[in-house]
Amino acid sequence: MRTYVWSLPTRIFHWLLVIGVVLAYVLGEEEELLNLHSSIGYALGILMLFRILWGLAGPLYSRFRDFPISLKNLMFFFKTLGNRKSGFIGHNPAASLIMLAIILDVLCIVGTGIIMMSSRGEGLFGNFTPGFDPETYKELHEVFVNFLIIIIIMHLLGLATDFFFHPKDRTILSMFNGYKNLEGPKVKVNSIQWILAIIGITAAFTIIPYSLLNQQINPENNQSEQSEFEEMDED
Repeated sequence: MRTYVWSLPTRIFHWLLVIGVVLAYVLGEEEELLNLHSSIGYALGILMLFRILWGLAGPLYSRFRDFPISLKNLMFFFKTLGNRKSGFIGHNPAASLIMLAIILDVLCIVGTGIIMMSSRGEGLFGNFTPGFDPETYKELHEVFVNFLIIIIIMHLLGLATDFFFHPKDRTILSMFNGYKNLEGPKVKVNSIQWILAIIGITAAFTIIPYSLLNQQINPENNQSEQSEFEEMDED
């Protein structure tokens, strides 16, 4: 029996997160593209805020209260991993922890990026200079990025493990079509949830061109040259 588990907004969020994280990581390696990198970062921040609201007021299986997070569930999950059919229709205990870790870590990445830029007088919040050392937040930013890579690897290993032990569940395919080969109540999205999803996803898209037009991020090498010129002028 097939059960509709992941609603369309949930799947759109998932793939926007995947695309956004990959693009932000790649663009972050090029100083000339930091403006676009930060713009995608804002979009990821909005997606995380949307996911938090979705976890509080979203449909079945996407709500945080439906996450089977407990020591008992976690021990049962790993203890019986290889000799049972999956008993979790939505997120299993391990996947629930991974999802929460991704949300928190991406928020930390976005937050440290915003503080780093605002400390330099750049970005959408450049007028609210906090007076912090930007290098400190740059290092924290990189630490959280590296931690996200570890989380993603764990997530991929979890998917591979699930595919190996429970191939008939079609967990990977469910993130494309929304269906798992499990028996249970199907997910339904009401009108208020649709409005929330439309607003959240639209805001994530809209912030990219808005920030590109209303902020300017200077590459670090240009900042260094500018600082040297300023020091020479002072001399």
